[in-house]
Amino acid sequence: MGKQPVIIVLLSCCLLAVAAAAAAAAAAPSSAAGHDEEADEGMSTYIVHVMPAHAPLRGARVRLARTHYSSFVRELLPPHIARPAPRLLYSYAHAMTGFAARLTAQQAAHLAAQPSIAAVVRGTVYKLHTTLSSTFLHLSPSSGLQAESNGATDAVIAVLDTGIYPKDRASFAPLPSLPPTPPPTFRGGCVSGPNFDARVYCNNKLVGAKMFYRGYEFAKGPMNETVESKSPLDTDGHGTHCASIAAGSPVPDANLLGFATGVAKGTAPAARIAVRMLHR
Repeated sequence: MGKQPVIIVLLSCCLLAVAAAAAAAAAAPSSAAGHDEEADEGMSTYIVHVMPAHAPLRGARVRLARTHYSSFVRELLPPHIARPAPRLLYSYAHAMTGFAARLTAQQAAHLAAQPSIAAVVRGTVYKLHTTLSSTFLHLSPSSGLQAESNGATDAVIAVLDTGIYPKDRASFAPLPSLPPTPPPTFRGGCVSGPNFDARVYCNNKLVGAKMFYRGYEFAKGPMNETVESKSPLDTDGHGTHCASIAAGSPVPDANLLGFATGVAKGTAPAARIAVRMLHR
């Protein structure tokens, strides 16, 4: 029962601003170097779900997976639609098997018709959206799923959003009541990047932090790194806000400019947090 309210909170808390090619929590990046804008004209980002029997062996290294899928696509595409050459962005091996790539509409349609392909989904950019989660979901701290979850101590909530800003944020500070390591079934981790030192910011509360932005850059062009960060660091605020709504630790004496003082906490305050920054 402990994990059920956590799943619900995620669905209501955040909708993403992201090219969908960046959208898997278990994604493994492949090289996107050498991007040629002229050759990329007329292409869009797609997530290609490959039937498990045609995917690399689970646990294969990222480079081997990239080589496998590159050959896989070349073999499936007939010569008359093989150009421009598809560009792999990410490969996936955990929540699903497959890859994200830049493809023409004709290439995507051809792949979708193959028996070795489960689905081909075109990337979509969504606008940020936030709701009053607990009220919207009719969750009560005194009865029902939220009360029965005991704070969701055995759960890790994956927040797919604009990242997280944990510096000097009590909502994401280490919790003495939690074990020092995440649940043994958790397979994620923290990755450092510009202005984000995983050794400093990650702890037994924030147990995962990664970033995915290549799909966005192919769709919208290079990020402006003078105002944004190619790291899990949240420069927007939306991801930090949603993460605290979902699983922020209790913060006493919280207030707004001295008003409405009280305890601020997330819907599942004892759950761990794993953030995936998907570029806005």
